[in-house]
This record gives sequence, C-alpha cells and structure tokens, in this order.
Amino acid sequence: MNLPISIRGARQHNLQNLNLDLPSGKLIAFSGPSGSGKSSLAFDTLFAESRRRFLDCLSARARQGIEQPDKPDVDSITGLPPALSLEQSARHQHPRTLLGSITEILDYLRILYAAAGRPHDPETGKELVRQTPDQIADALASLPEQTRLVLTAPAEALLAQDPAATLGDFQRQGFLRIYWNGEVRDIEELGVPDAPAPDAALVIDRIIIRGESSSSRLADSLQTALRINPDEVRAVITRPEEEPAVQAFHTRYRNPETGYLLPQLTPRHFSFNSPLGACPACHGTGLNKQENGPCPECRGQRLSPLALAVTMHTPDHAYNLAELTALPLEDMVGETKRLEIPAALAPALNPVMEEINKRTHFLNELGLSYLSLDRQANTLSGGELQRARLASQLGGGLSGVLYILDEPTTGLHPSDTDRLLRALQTLRNLGNTVLAVEHDEQILRAADHLVDMGPGSGARGGHILAQGSLQDIMANAESPTGTWFSGTRQMPAPPRRAAPSGQLVLTHANRHNLNNITLRLPLGTLTCISGPSGSGKSTLVRDCLIPALKKDLSGKKGVPRLVQGSERLSRLVVIDQSPIGKSPRSTPATATGLLNILRPLYAQLPLSKQRGYTAARFSTNVRGGRCERCLGTGMIEVDMNFLGNVTMPCDACQGQCYNRETLEVTWKGKSIAQALALTVDEAAEFFATLPKAAAILKSMKDVGLGYLNLDRRADTLSGGESQRIKIASELAKAPAWKLAEDDKCALFILDEPTGGLHFNEVELLLKALFRLRDAGHTVLCVEHHRDLLNAADHLIDMGPGAGRHGGNIVAEGAPSAVAAIPEAPTSRWLNPA
Repeated sequence: MNLPISIRGARQHNLQNLNLDLPSGKLIAFSGPSGSGKSSLAFDTLFAESRRRFLDCLSARARQGIEQPDKPDVDSITGLPPALSLEQSARHQHPRTLLGSITEILDYLRILYAAAGRPHDPETGKELVRQTPDQIADALASLPEQTRLVLTAPAEALLAQDPAATLGDFQRQGFLRIYWNGEVRDIEELGVPDAPAPDAALVIDRIIIRGESSSSRLADSLQTALRINPDEVRAVITRPEEEPAVQAFHTRYRNPETGYLLPQLTPRHFSFNSPLGACPACHGTGLNKQENGPCPECRGQRLSPLALAVTMHTPDHAYNLAELTALPLEDMVGETKRLEIPAALAPALNPVMEEINKRTHFLNELGLSYLSLDRQANTLSGGELQRARLASQLGGGLSGVLYILDEPTTGLHPSDTDRLLRALQTLRNLGNTVLAVEHDEQILRAADHLVDMGPGSGARGGHILAQGSLQDIMANAESPTGTWFSGTRQMPAPPRRAAPSGQLVLTHANRHNLNNITLRLPLGTLTCISGPSGSGKSTLVRDCLIPALKKDLSGKKGVPRLVQGSERLSRLVVIDQSPIGKSPRSTPATATGLLNILRPLYAQLPLSKQRGYTAARFSTNVRGGRCERCLGTGMIEVDMNFLGNVTMPCDACQGQCYNRETLEVTWKGKSIAQALALTVDEAAEFFATLPKAAAILKSMKDVGLGYLNLDRRADTLSGGESQRIKIASELAKAPAWKLAEDDKCALFILDEPTGGLHFNEVELLLKALFRLRDAGHTVLCVEHHRDLLNAADHLIDMGPGAGRHGGNIVAEGAPSAVAAIPEAPTSRWLNPA
C-alpha cells in the first residue's frame, strides 16, 4: 500500500502553515485563483524539496556548477517520491535543441543509423560495400577445386614506420613469408628493404581449395589475417590453367571505383553537436551566418555530407536521418515501422526500434502529429513543449514518480485535452502520482483528488478551502472552484451582441499549412479564432494578419493595402504572454507606466527640490538615485566557488533598489521603494488622489491582479500575469481613446488571454474585453476557453484537423451558428446563451 505524501507546516511564500495529505498513485489537481499558492505548494515546496534531497545525495564535486535550491519553508514532508517537473518554459531552450532531442528519439535514431544504415559515397552517391568474415570465407571456399590460394594481410601501413622492427615482430609471431612487389618472398631473405613496397602483405596461409574440407582452415586463417589488419584481406588466387590474380576483400565500407573508405560509423557521426557529424560549413546550426537562410552546403539539414549519405530503407523509399526527422510525426510513425533491418542485427536493434515507435506513438497520441522531430524547441509553444516532455516520460516507463505539471492544457483545444487526459491517466496507471496545477474543466472533472486553494490571491490566499473528490468540492460552499461546477456561479452574459461596424478582409493567406484562405474580421466586435492545435490559428494571425496590418499602418505612401478595410484602424495592439521586460529592473510598475507617473511626483516634493533631484533620480536604470552595488536590481549574485552561485537581497539597499539619499524622500510617509512594494490593492487606496495612477491601478484590479506587488520582477511573473498587465495598461488608456470623427478604432489581438486563469479571473477578463469592445474597438482572441467562445460576438473555427489536415476556415459566425455545424471542431463544446 502506497503511503500518502504528508505535508506539515508549509509556509513557503504565502502558504499559511498548511497541513495536507495527498494520496499516492492518483491524478491530483490543484485549483484556485492566481496567486492563491498553488505553484508555491506544488513547485516551490514539493518539487524543491525532492530536488534538494536528490542533490544532497551527490558529492560536493558533483554539485559544482549546479544551482543549489534553498530548503523550502516547511516543517516536514514524508512519503515524498522522486519528483519530475514538466514545465512549459521554452525561453531557455538552446537553438540546437530539437523536438527529437527532448523526446530522446534522435538518440535512438543515431544508434539505428550507425548500426544498420546503408552508406553511400558522399561524392558520387554510389552505395558502399563491405563483407563480413563469413562472407569472405564463403566466397573463397566457393572457388573451383584445385585453386591455389595465398591468403595475406596488407601491411603497407605497418611497414612504413619501422620496416626492420615490423618484419622482426612478424617473425617472432611465427610468420615466415611476405608478398612483396608481386611475389612471395621469405622474410629472412628479404632483409631490411631499401624502400617500402606498394603492395606489401604478410602471408598468412597457402591453401589448395578442396571443397568443404577447406572451409574450416579458411575461417581460422581469415581470423588471423583480420587480427593483423582488421580492415582488409587480400587473396592471391591461381585458378587451374590461369595466371595468378590478386583480389581484395574489405570489412569496411569502400567505393571500389574511387577507393573512398568510410570510417567506422558511430552515433556521433549522426550528431550535429559533434565535430564528427556536424556540417563543416555551418558547424551544425543549419544556417548561413552571412546571409539570412539555410546553409548552402547542408541545405539546413545540419549534418555532414558523410552522415547525409547514409540511408535507411522502406520497401519503396530511402531516407537519410535529416529526411526522416523532417517528416510530420503522423507520417514518421508509419515509416519507422516499415524500415528494413538486416536479420543479423534484428535481435540487437529491435529494442531500439520499439523505443522509437513507442515515443513517436505517444507524441501522436498527445496531438503533436503535425510537428516533426527536427523542429527547434525554442519555436514550440509552452503547451507543445510540455506535451513533448510528457511523451518522453510515457516512453520512459518509470513508476513510483511524482510528476508535477504546470497548466498542461495551455493552448489546447478541448479535443486535444481529451488526448492529454488519457496520457495523464496512463502515467498514473503505471504507478505514478500525477499532480497538475490546472484550471481546465475537463481535467478538474477527471481528477481523482482535487485541492482547492484560496480564498483570494497573495496575502488573502495560501489556505486550503476544500479537498477531495469533485463531489466533495461541489458540496463545499467555501470552494471557489466548487461554486462554478455546481452552477451557483455562472459567467456573465454579454451586455449585448455587438453589430459589426464594417470588416477587415485578408485574402490569399497561404503560409505554412494555410490553404489560401480568406479571413473576414468584423469591426467593433469581440471575435475569437478557435480550432485544434496546429490547425493554423497562430499562423493566420501572427504570420499573416499582423505583418500585413503593420505594413498598412506604417504610413508609407504609395504602398497598396494588404488588408481591405485597414483604413478604418487607428492602431494595432498585440498582447501576448511574452515577458513584460528583459531586464531584472522590469516590473509591473514600469510596464504599465505607473513609475513614470510616480517619478515626477517624488521629484516635486520639497526635499527633492531642496536637493535638486529630478525625475531621473527615481529611476533604477540610471546612475544617481539607484543603489550602485546592485545596479538597481535589489539582488546580488554571490559566487560560491565550487558550489552554484547564490542570489540574495543586496546588503547595501536591503533589496530596495535605491540609495539612502533617494529613500529619504517620502510622500505620505512612504519612500518610492516602499510605495512600489505595495500590492495593487494597497496602492489603489494609497494613490487614490492621483487620477492617472488610480486609473492604471483600477485596470489592474479589474483583470484580477490586485494581489500583485508593483515591484515584482518581470522574470518571476507567469505568462498569464504578463499578459494581464499588458491588458490593464491598455484598459487604462482606453477611456481617452474616443473614436475619431472618421470612426477609426483600435484592433486588440490577444493570444490565449485565459491562460492560467481561474473561473473568477475569466469572469473579470470578460468584463474587461467587453469594456474595450463597448468603447468601439475591435478585439480578436486566439482562444479555446469555452466561456470566452460562448460570449464572443463572432467565431472563426479552423480545422478540421492539424497540420496538413487543417489550414481551413470550417465555420464562422455567431456562436449559435457555429454550434449548429457538426463539421466545426468546436461545435460540441459550444453552449451560447
């Protein structure tokens, strides 16, 4: 019987001294509002403690260079198995990391190609041949009877260095003769040669072929010859009534016409990260660094000519490694099963093939059939990356592990979520515990055990409000999630269905898998584009619509418009989940422009005027007012020598980012650092008398960010939090954007705005989007959330499938109209009011 995972006294971040028992071997879901403590409990407590225990088992030398995690603030955790964290971040993936690398399928393919690939001459394309010792013995034994045979081992290379020593060594081994310049001579008579011979070979045996009786002696002599020279054996063959002829047999791949000899193939010859396998022109990047485009030598395939000249065969096709990994996974899974493996190698390579087929099958099952193994990891979405890692774990077959997943349904259509759920249940059925931080209704309903956290965010969160089965959650009136499942709370109906005020029309969209489609976007509405993952939604919006609109709105004269109706737009606002800034100094206060309001305020205070401080004094990006020890970041990285570096609060400014003189300036009793340390809720009350600041803070509260500290570092924000900060920034400006006299409006494009949001926060987001729409602007969302789709004025459903099976607009219109079209992929998940 598996022991539960028992947590006692968890206080990490905002956790309120929690005690919790989690069942082992179950599918567990943590739900609750953003900032309620779900990630603090799952990742910063459970996973951090598991990782810390593992690293403690290593020696100090082994831990060198590994970041040492702090011990989480918890009294005890018992029953904790080894934990693996499957996160979504693709931000730190190296460009050389491919989908095939993440899933380890490339590693197995390299073994396969090294062992069973058919090599060709890189220059001529001719297939190279080699013979095994058994094949050589059979060929010689099949010669006509009474054929005289002198079996030799080529020794030119050995004799070239020190002929006298080499000949003496041969004699000590019992060899008496050598084939020298076309004749057999005694080694003793030869003496020390004046010059090396072009065809010197040590005589191993002299045999007269007498049928099968010669086979045993031939086999023994061949083994002796290959011990002297493992690459080649030569036989001087004298058939009855014929002149002697020399025939060479090669045990390595060789082109007999050109003499090209292939080196002994290893998996490293098929790795673009190894000097042996990388293209010599681009060093394995696949890129032409002088010009934009693929490397002209390898055509972007990254591998050396030698590696690209090795093929694996199906009954009707030959693939080199780059060609095989460029296939969509839905095609590759069938082709790998058809690869021809030599019967002699089958026992050794069958386990390799099983791993390849198993992992490609899981990738297809998880809805990634439209991807290929050569896809760069840093171009995958967070959801695609997490599912790729999940497929690798399914293929690994581990048991007794705690898997922790962060929003695994991000970016998934409901049909794809069904596949994901089956994969998570498979992982559970292998004997693992699967813990998902999740808000998706399908996952929450299928979970064996739910933990609902809240009641609010930040300081108002950190409590466990309900736990148990779905029925237990629904019966608990204090559960923020249970009230939505029980029907006690429901999403607000749209204030009205907006009538279009015109439309944008983009024609001939044909990038990637798009099938020359026409996009019609009604102006003045909330429109959602939905469809399965890989159906072409992002391609249509990111790669076609946005670039075309940017060119139309650039103001260049004489340039024909690419989008009909774009003259009705005043501006384009793209809001995605990318970070709000790259610098550690980037915070919600800087991203929303709030700091630009506060800096002049503090510069106008009496003490600032007395000292001559300007607004620049209160910026952390320039010298003067910032702390120079930490350069305004508030943190110092300490070099721990043979241990990993440790980041800690700056001891000069105590993490406040500003120097002592700047912090002496206060407004209503707070320095600028103290004001920025407030949460949005606290700051809204503190700055209530400043209209511009109050508008920004109100917008942040309206999208559910009241718990967020204004000085929170950008690199610690989730993608959903970053996106809502951008939305709040635009909402704060929206009231001032009165539609121009010519009725021009702004177009807001949002990518998965419900990502990482609880039902409560989706409700707030809907109200914010309605505000933008009701101000006369146009809102376009790439989205899968059922509540947002049902609330939209207009839906564009793409599909019907992914990759080459997608790329079409299957249905469009009001949600009720799309729901009535059975062919629409999203129709059965719609229930418009």
